[in-house]
Amino acid sequence: MRKLILATVFVVALSGAAAAQAGGSQSSSDIPNMGRAPLQENGVGKLDARVSDESGNPVKGVYLKLESSRSDGFFCESWNTTDERGVAVLPPLHMGRLRLIVKAKGYYDQKLDVDASTLGEPYRVTLKKK
Repeated sequence: MRKLILATVFVVALSGAAAAQAGGSQSSSDIPNMGRAPLQENGVGKLDARVSDESGNPVKGVYLKLESSRSDGFFCESWNTTDERGVAVLPPLHMGRLRLIVKAKGYYDQKLDVDASTLGEPYRVTLKKK
């Protein structure tokens, strides 16, 4: 009898853990940060963008391009599009003076100057409807 009770408790605990992992959608604040600020001038960093509309809803399919004009004269760029959670992690690049270009159908395009030292946290963009 004791083994049956322990087995039942074990199965219930496993079922609860599986339901907790599978259930519900993640908000962008629950998604782990994948951004990285560069450690030095022209150092490598990575932008983790979180894109939403004016109501705070994530926007899928937003094109983001990060342009980097380095102090040593080189130009680098990386790009990606947002997923259904409004998240886009751009490939790492050497970072100098940064400009983020944001384009999405039905929204105004944006060109944003980005401070590389802030990329240790997700970079948030709010889109405005046309």
